[in-house]
Parts: sequence; C-alpha cells; structure tokens
Amino acid sequence: MNTEMIAISLDLINRHYQEPNRNRYESKYFWEELYGLIATAGFRAIEIPYEPVWQFGGRSGVPMNRYCVNTKYGDAAQYRAALQASGIERVSGITFDPNLFMRNDNLDFFFGASGHFSQEALSHAAAMGADYLAISPSAYYGRIRHYHPDLDSQTELFTQRTIGWLEALAVKAAELGVKLVLRNEYWSLFRGESILPLLDALPDTVQLDVDVASLQIAGVDLGGFIAAQHHRIGCVHLTDTDSVDADDIWQTPNPEFPAGKATQVFRDPGQGSAPLIEVAAQLDQLAYTGPITCSARQTRDPFRALLRTRALLNQLQN
Repeated sequence: MNTEMIAISLDLINRHYQEPNRNRYESKYFWEELYGLIATAGFRAIEIPYEPVWQFGGRSGVPMNRYCVNTKYGDAAQYRAALQASGIERVSGITFDPNLFMRNDNLDFFFGASGHFSQEALSHAAAMGADYLAISPSAYYGRIRHYHPDLDSQTELFTQRTIGWLEALAVKAAELGVKLVLRNEYWSLFRGESILPLLDALPDTVQLDVDVASLQIAGVDLGGFIAAQHHRIGCVHLTDTDSVDADDIWQTPNPEFPAGKATQVFRDPGQGSAPLIEVAAQLDQLAYTGPITCSARQTRDPFRALLRTRALLNQLQN
C-alpha cells in the first residue's frame, strides 16, 4: 500500500466539541497554518466535509463549501493553488451529510434541501478535482424517528425517496466525472449490510464507501464484507473505535456521543480496536488501488490527531 497516497479528512476539526474557539476556527489564518502542519505530518491530500451551514456564515474562512472558498480565494483554482503552496497536492474527496436537514416532519423539505445541497457539494467536488463525493444516504435513525415516530412502518417510503434523490445525483456525478460513493455509518437507516439493497437499486456507477469503525460498531464481519464487496468499493475510510453497539445506541438522537457513556464511539486511528492494519493488508491482497482516507474524530487536539494517524500509517507495509 502506498501510504503517501492516503488522505486525511478535515473532519479532524470539529467546531462543536473541540478547540479552537469559534473566532479562530472561522479565520483563514487558522486553516492556512493547518495545511502546512498537515503536509509536515506527511499527508499530501485532504478530504473536505461539505457543510452548508457556512454558506450562511458571511466571510467565514472555513473552507467547507463553494461560497466560503470563493469569498476567501476567488475560486477553487486559487484555493487549490494555496493548498499546493502549503504542500498539499490535491483534494481527494468531498463528503456530504444530510443530517442538518432532518429538522421537522416535512419530507419534502428534507429531500428538497438534501437534493439541492448535495448537488452543490458535487459541483464543489468537481471544481476541486476530487476523485469522489462520499454521501451519507440517511440522517441519524434516531433523529428521523424523533420527527417520524412511525418510521419503522415508513421505511419503504424513505427508501424510495432516497433512491430518487441519489439517482439524480448519480447522473450528475457521471457527467462531472466524480465518483459517487455511499457511506455506511452505523447510525443510518441503511446501516451495515442494509446499505447493499440500496446500492443494488442505484446505477452501477455508484459505489460503496467502506467505513471501518462503522462496520465494526454495527457488528459486521469486516473481512467477509470487504471480500464480498471489493468489486464495488469506491473509497475506504480508516476510522477507529472500541465500540460494538450492543445497546441499540444507533437508534438514539446523538449516536456518536451516546448518553450515559463516558466518551464518544470513535477513536483516533490507531487508538481503538478496529483492525486497521489487517484491513489495509486485505485491500492490498485484493489489489485495491482506490482512495483511502484517514478520519480522526476523537481528539480535541487536531494536531495530536495528525501525529497519532501518522504513527499508525508508519506501521503499514508501504
């Protein structure tokens, strides 16, 4: 495995749960310093979570949508040039999570907003020269059920509307030359192996994003799943955890930070029990050459997370 091609996700910066404070986080200088530190930690590529909220944030320096990038840099090309000047050669992918839009019982609102902003994220991915758009096909199950108490009897309706949304997105992705991949978070309506029927219903151009920690938490046999689906894998996220969900935490409103637990479910790469080194070896055996991204979602200190992640990658056979 060529570890020099592995990207780091900017989800290691979480405005809700960690430093820096909001003024620093929204400042251009913070991010430009971070890019240099990412490169110093040995990463040549980044993944960017697309966050629509910053579209309403004025002159925010947070580089997580087209509006902010264009405001601060003029356009995507100039932003990419700034990344390269800091030692980051490319944006490997963009991620999109529709959870923000599950805020009432109006499904037209949810799917309308998710459709619009996922198209924005896709255009952003194309402008960044990204390989993929990794999309979460569902809001948190517990959040959906809060607004739709009859969710279990409405699963087919949600599924059909999700297929319609993603089919339109897949057509646009093919036109733009961006690979569309489905994330498999353990809190999703399409958790674990439940994502496979959804994938079957979509065009062949849509592929699977293997999130290691989410599969482990959902109790999926990682080795068997990867072996069976390797021909449909479009992206891999090396995420870590010590958790297996035996208490239906996935059904709660905030499953990443379970109530009654001392900490969140994720660990920084190398800090949990997910078999990341074994997964990497299996991907090599299967001759997988697609995108791989490390996601450090535990730490309150992103700079420590960079070094933890690099320490893990130093253990992989290069």
